[in-house]
Amino acid sequence: MQNNRNLYSSEVRALYKIFKSQLPNSIILTGQDTDIISNIAKNLASLIVSKKLINNFHNFEDYLLNPVHEDSNFILKIEPIFLEDKQRFKKKLYREDVKYVNNFFSTKDENDQKRVCIINLIDDLSLDAANSILKIIEEPNRNNHFIIVNQNKSKCLKTIVSRSNRIFFGKLNYDNFTNYYKDSENEEYLNYLYQITNGSSYLTKQFIEYNFYEINDHFKTLLTNQKKIKANTANHYIEYLHNFKNLDQAIPIFFNYLQLVISDEIKKLCHNNENNLVIRLLNIYALIDSFNKKNIAINLDFENLIISLFHRLKYD
Repeated sequence: MQNNRNLYSSEVRALYKIFKSQLPNSIILTGQDTDIISNIAKNLASLIVSKKLINNFHNFEDYLLNPVHEDSNFILKIEPIFLEDKQRFKKKLYREDVKYVNNFFSTKDENDQKRVCIINLIDDLSLDAANSILKIIEEPNRNNHFIIVNQNKSKCLKTIVSRSNRIFFGKLNYDNFTNYYKDSENEEYLNYLYQITNGSSYLTKQFIEYNFYEINDHFKTLLTNQKKIKANTANHYIEYLHNFKNLDQAIPIFFNYLQLVISDEIKKLCHNNENNLVIRLLNIYALIDSFNKKNIAINLDFENLIISLFHRLKYD
């Protein structure tokens, strides 16, 4: 992926104004594209604790959009916890998962050293964990700072928002989107991803990492031609999914991808007035949505879900 000046230029300029003035104790970066925003948060934290001299906006922009950030003992990251025994990420972070933040900020340093805690994402914090963070924010110290990454704006406590500077990140325009991912996929597929994700680099990153390009054309063919679905089709998709180490994470992303592909096909069919096929695809979309919710809620056996899905695709 490429470093790209003008990527989120207005948002980065707002951060520059904050950086050059009196730095607040808490900054919230809100937007869908959390892969890019998280990188910006880490680079901003590195800049704050390093005391590097930044003379102009372009140097600041280049530093924040650098794909590599510098680690420091003065930066604490609250990020998803991977459970080795279950081979998946912990779905929520609780009070005990963030209790060491207070100790981190309580450490005394010489030379007026700043410390930064990055929360990536605050959406993953339980209410008790978020309230623990709020308590620290409510007792500000000029050398202690939070940089909070937030995807869904409604999942950030209003009390935290009221005590923070918040910057909203919009979606990338097409040129910046394709430039950011130009080393990852061919231009035609990137154009397709931009279309079905509405320009979300958060979703695009997931889809590229899981290499859904391999199944894209085949699945679209199955949607419009039921005769292409064979007895072993479901098994091929099951085998494909078994290539992923973390199935708990892969399955909902896989279902989300299928739904976006179906949505795109429905738009085309509506344009061509193919109403019967539109109704069929709407039913399939709803079916996948129900499968996804059941899988998340009660962790159903994914192989049976895939077999059932392709059975319905063939005979509905």
